[in-house]
Amino acid sequence: MGHTMGRGLYGMRPLDVMDPVDAEKIHVNSLHLLETMGIKVVSAEGLRLLKEAGAEVDEKAKIAKIPSYLVADAVSKCRRPVRLCARNPKNDMVLDGEHCHICTDGTGLSTIDLETGVRRDSTKKDVADSARVVDYLEMMNIYYPIVTPLDVPKHSHTLHEFDATFNNCEKHITSGATYMKEEAQYELKMAAAVAGGWDELKRRPLVSALTCTTSPMVLGMTTDAAIEFVRAGCPPMMMTMPLIGATSPMTVAGAILVGNAQVLALTTVCQLAAPGSPVCYSTEPMAMDIQSGLFEGLFPAANMVRAAHVQMARYYKIPIFVGGWGSCSKLPDAQAAYEKALSAFTYYLAGADITSGPGLLENWTVLSYEQLLIDYEMYTIMLDMLKGIEVNDDTMALDVIMNVGHEGHFLGKKHTLDHFKTMWQPMITDGQTYHSWKAAGSKSAADNARAKAKEILKTHEVTPLPDDVKKEFAAIIKEGEQKIPH
Repeated sequence: MGHTMGRGLYGMRPLDVMDPVDAEKIHVNSLHLLETMGIKVVSAEGLRLLKEAGAEVDEKAKIAKIPSYLVADAVSKCRRPVRLCARNPKNDMVLDGEHCHICTDGTGLSTIDLETGVRRDSTKKDVADSARVVDYLEMMNIYYPIVTPLDVPKHSHTLHEFDATFNNCEKHITSGATYMKEEAQYELKMAAAVAGGWDELKRRPLVSALTCTTSPMVLGMTTDAAIEFVRAGCPPMMMTMPLIGATSPMTVAGAILVGNAQVLALTTVCQLAAPGSPVCYSTEPMAMDIQSGLFEGLFPAANMVRAAHVQMARYYKIPIFVGGWGSCSKLPDAQAAYEKALSAFTYYLAGADITSGPGLLENWTVLSYEQLLIDYEMYTIMLDMLKGIEVNDDTMALDVIMNVGHEGHFLGKKHTLDHFKTMWQPMITDGQTYHSWKAAGSKSAADNARAKAKEILKTHEVTPLPDDVKKEFAAIIKEGEQKIPH
């Protein structure tokens, strides 16, 4: 099956953070939790689907005890590979378990202004500008609105995000701020307008949505949004977000178990709502900073839960979207680099289909255009390494080595020139000598990233949406602002 440029092949064996026997234990105990303790289902439609399928339901408490056979049947219906399509078909992708992809992270509330460097409230223009930067970056696959615009009506902000994104980015879009059924319905109307109708949207899902479960053991109001998306043929990314030591046990294994059980429950609801529809496992746990009591997303325990959930998704043969290789740092610095690089590379080595993270600081709350480009640079390095090493007669170059002989060099050889174009190329990384660097202004990586972001925003153009689609967007947004509860 074909794939677009810029995706790394998993040439290496995936990293297992648990023994396969332990993955089986997590699965068995997840089934035990769902069948004996049950899960609270806030969604009336979700509860109805489970009850009609044979789950034992306490209507008053909204607790559904889900038989193991229902879960097994649901998992068996999950399709792989999953296609995620884009406004421009050249940006379509396939989640086949052999390639890795990247998505921005989202729902930040503040932006470090690209011109002034001052932190301010995020705007719809920030959504548009960051979407345009992502459209420019060849190996970026998915745009998740990085910030929530605070200059539009709060209850309909996701519609304004879709408007800004579709007009400025020709890649797949995922929404992480879709909580209500009504929000999902209007978002999907916008996607159908771009796709050319509901049937075309189902054939080519241009959008997906992160739909979160609630720890411990609750399917919350986002379940209704997941049902809307799955019935439209647009994959829900079924996310678990355990807070280790607060909404899950303090142990990594306990957090893995609670999160996995919740994802299996939502998988069951989605497959009952639309059998055989594409879905994705998703995870974004957080760990407690025992010194402050605050929760941080990139501490080792949270990273291990994510990696284990990747292993569980591979166990079920379901694609996985790993949320959040963010940073606790407040600015693009060494802390942001080591938190992001160590976490992201761990998830990819574990076999994640998609990770999100580029662009946000301070636990996914603050957009930095500089950090967006630094993160992208780190991803391209990871991507180059994740291809593994191809060993054959051409790459070993035995004849070339013998031809060059002792004390020779390979510069100018045809073999060198043929392979030169396959080498990783930096976009913002500085490789100059000290004297050249100093003469050029002693610029940091953040300085280079800031200049590149400004250049992209000044020069990159996106194919505009047709005028009739823009008019339909305006009508959908107007209706949504009136009818979405607030």
